[in-house]
Amino acid sequence: MKDPRVIVCAGGGGVGKTTTSAALSVALAARGYRTLIVTIDPARRLAGAMGVPITDVVTPVPLPAARGRLWALMPDPRRSMGTFLDFLFADEPEAKARMLTNNLYLGLADAAAGVHELVAMNLVARAATEGDFDVVVIDTAPSRHAIDFVTYPARLAALLGGRTVAWLAGLAQRSGGATATAPRGLLSWGTGHVEHLLARVTGPNLVRDTANLFADLALVRERFVALTRRASELLLGERVAYALVAAPTAAARDDVLFLAARLEKLGRRPRAIVLNRADTQAAPWVRALREGHGVAPSITEVLDVLEQERRTRATAADALAVELRSKLSWAAVVRLPYVEASAPEDIVAALSTELDAHLTALLPDAR
Repeated sequence: MKDPRVIVCAGGGGVGKTTTSAALSVALAARGYRTLIVTIDPARRLAGAMGVPITDVVTPVPLPAARGRLWALMPDPRRSMGTFLDFLFADEPEAKARMLTNNLYLGLADAAAGVHELVAMNLVARAATEGDFDVVVIDTAPSRHAIDFVTYPARLAALLGGRTVAWLAGLAQRSGGATATAPRGLLSWGTGHVEHLLARVTGPNLVRDTANLFADLALVRERFVALTRRASELLLGERVAYALVAAPTAAARDDVLFLAARLEKLGRRPRAIVLNRADTQAAPWVRALREGHGVAPSITEVLDVLEQERRTRATAADALAVELRSKLSWAAVVRLPYVEASAPEDIVAALSTELDAHLTALLPDAR
């Protein structure tokens, strides 16, 4: 089983995080790495950034710049749980059928915070295990709490691997009127009182649904725990790197500093800060127009406005880069220009070329 490198891209909204993730994956593929890009953003912006259809199964991305070495996975929140159950209960069709009618499962699948992220990362772990990838790039949701999802698999693995599942699975027999030998003494008294309390607080149906849910999960616990631990290794292991994406705005700066502090609490640090729209020089076509002869005054006025906007953006980027280097001195600051293009795939291709020179910031042994 290959142990791929993992790069997690995180940042606030509107900073170009998904486009940057896509460009990074193209740059890696162009370098010769077999690369899988995954988005766990429910907004599903990745397909637009790539300019090609992407589904909730691993799909080849036919962008010329990727040279046939790029695949994508975009779990759909409406289908990802079903896809995961198909894998998890492949050898237990009857348990899967019961699960699909369990009211607690239906509620969790539709409403629980973090369920989509957790399922998506288990699908990523499966793809990384079954595929032959060198690097996995993960595009997170645009949120200050996007980093939190990296702790979900380990916490779930601990839950499923502990005594809680066995106890809750045992409830299924008792709530269903099974005649299994009941525990005696203090344990019997304690178990009975806990179950009675649960029934009083949540109602007997929820107790039954909870018990049945965990009883069916117990049938596939080994597979579930193994996959969940694999997801945790990918997200928190030694081969993961974090890239925080920002833009030259105060809000984006605050988001980056917050995410960096959150990573510190997890014992991790970002390896790179990618600063988008951080222009350093005017676009070639602007210079060409200025140097041309017979340019109308109205065109000159437009060029002046564009140049002023560029200088303002560059000045803000200069100040932010200095601040980030001061506060996050261990992280490389990668500046990317504003790309003028109408097709998303053209923007991705242009940024991938810019990122090529900075791959060692995220992969020290980049070839």
